[in-house]
Amino acid sequence: MEKGMTGKRERGGIGLNGLFWRYLFTAGFLVAALCAAWLFLFNILVNMGFVLSAYTAVRGLAETERMLQEQEEFDPKQIPHFYEWALVEDGRIIGSDMNQKQLEYARQELSGSSAPHGWFYSQYFHLVPLQNGQIVMLEYDYSVCYADPEKNDILPDFQTIYIGLLLALLAASIALCTGRYAGILRRDAQAVADACEMVRRRQLDLSLHGQARVRELRAALNAIEMLRGELSRSLKEQWIAEQQKNEALAALAHDLKTPLTVIGGNAELLAEDELGQPQKELALAILRNAGHAEEYLNRLRWMTSGAIVPADREEVPVRELLEACLQKGSDLSVLKDQKIIADSSVSALSDETVTIEKSEVLRAMENLIGNAFRFTPARGTVVLGVEFRAGQTGVWVQDSGPGFSAEALAKAGKTFYTDDGSRPQDGHMGMGLYFASQIAGKHGGSLSLENTEMGGRACLWL
Repeated sequence: MEKGMTGKRERGGIGLNGLFWRYLFTAGFLVAALCAAWLFLFNILVNMGFVLSAYTAVRGLAETERMLQEQEEFDPKQIPHFYEWALVEDGRIIGSDMNQKQLEYARQELSGSSAPHGWFYSQYFHLVPLQNGQIVMLEYDYSVCYADPEKNDILPDFQTIYIGLLLALLAASIALCTGRYAGILRRDAQAVADACEMVRRRQLDLSLHGQARVRELRAALNAIEMLRGELSRSLKEQWIAEQQKNEALAALAHDLKTPLTVIGGNAELLAEDELGQPQKELALAILRNAGHAEEYLNRLRWMTSGAIVPADREEVPVRELLEACLQKGSDLSVLKDQKIIADSSVSALSDETVTIEKSEVLRAMENLIGNAFRFTPARGTVVLGVEFRAGQTGVWVQDSGPGFSAEALAKAGKTFYTDDGSRPQDGHMGMGLYFASQIAGKHGGSLSLENTEMGGRACLWL
């Protein structure tokens, strides 16, 4: 039903094609109306005798010629003001009221030239022979002038002013018409832009303010409205799913607390008994890792509660960091009768320090050491070392396995990437290297992988 109502709304208004034709019709009507009014006013001015039509000069040639030929002696005062004259005798101009340009045209006319005289106002000549053998050249054009000769001398050219007035009115009317229809498009486009801005700001519970008159832009608004609703619904579902996940994780963290307490308590009891050295070391390893698990559960509870996990950085001696890593490696080595040893670079340490979030770095190193043991054969050896370069400290782990594949070197550190297709079934989802890479990035460093003669090496740069 909502889709049908949307389609009905989209059929309302006016389409872009219709708006364009409406603009053309309106602009054309305004132009035609202004031209008609302009011509009507001109006819009124002519009928009032304020101006003379453009054909006045050519229509008066016969009467003016008759008047000049009846004169016994040439009298230029009788010539109407819309003519310019020149008196010719024996092929020479002996008198004139023309300006220099008009005199040049007159001489061209006398010489028999057929070239046009003038550009905007073409000048024409009419020759009137007089009784005494002289010739009067009457110069005229097809232009509108004032009926009063004095106004022609004082006021600007009427035809130029009147045509300029028409052009100005046409330009103003087209500008107003264009502005009106552009305003419709501008308001509709602004409504679409405002709707997009509301979605960008995630103001998804507010209704759209504007409505479009143009059908295509109204359809775009309706599409944005539907997108806004779907996005709002999706975000709410995502928020609910996130809440449910956090609640499930919080419940799981709470439930894990009990078995960890049991494991830790029994490990303490075992450590207090009279055990052999190997058994005592195993009990202490259980106790240590139960403490680590307890710490991880506390961090998990922090995150599921929405609180920000405090990031406490401290200056840690590099030797102390390596000893903690060796201890973690020692706890892991008993699973396949493997061992972890320190490289000579560890024994060469003195008082070097590094500023880190110790618990996070140890978790990252635990992942790297665990990966090394997984790829090291039974009774094999993992080597832990350190190196320094350009203000950075690199803690590396060397396994004695087959090394990294080319794909692993290119993709390791990405979420869920594993170098072994069997790992997902084995419980390893490719998060170890990714987590280590993230921790290195937080400390201004990086994770580097390489192959050596012994096997694969991963280095955490801090």
